[in-house]
Amino acid sequence: MDERASICVIVGSLRSGSVNRAIARAAIAVAPENLDLKIHSVADIPLYNGDVEERGLPESVQELKDTVTECAAVLFFTPEYNSSLPAVTKNVIDWLSRTPQVLTAKPVAAVAATPGGRAGAGALAHFEQIFEHMAGDPRLFPSLGIGSYGDKLDEAGELADPATRAALADWLARFASFSLDAAS
Repeated sequence: MDERASICVIVGSLRSGSVNRAIARAAIAVAPENLDLKIHSVADIPLYNGDVEERGLPESVQELKDTVTECAAVLFFTPEYNSSLPAVTKNVIDWLSRTPQVLTAKPVAAVAATPGGRAGAGALAHFEQIFEHMAGDPRLFPSLGIGSYGDKLDEAGELADPATRAALADWLARFASFSLDAAS
């Protein structure tokens, strides 16, 4: 049986020229055939506010929750700001962690691409810490950090480095197995 996993991809940057968005596009290009990665825009997700939530989920949040419910796993591509997650990434996590719970037993992982050599270590540590303590027990897959990205991009800002693309493809193949195992 040919199993496929639909993966909701969330980019934790709203900038059109985001390097992490470029890494997400590269992931789509190098993903194994059994992964169907689709970027879900979070540009219209409002800042989490309990008063807003109490009045009813905003349409953009409901659409995100519906997408996450329907997919096999969630994959975040996030920059690192001040050795942590940017507000965009954290805000999406905050909304997804609220009722109705859509991350119960759902595989989740993060890829962080940064200009420095630490490869998003601070952001990835915070990401993992959040998910280790989240209600619903999401299934956390080891994160991937891509450092010194300036040397890995072409003139158009796309991931061109063959070794990094191969490492991303290998990581995605392992994530595919993890996600498909969780679904069975």
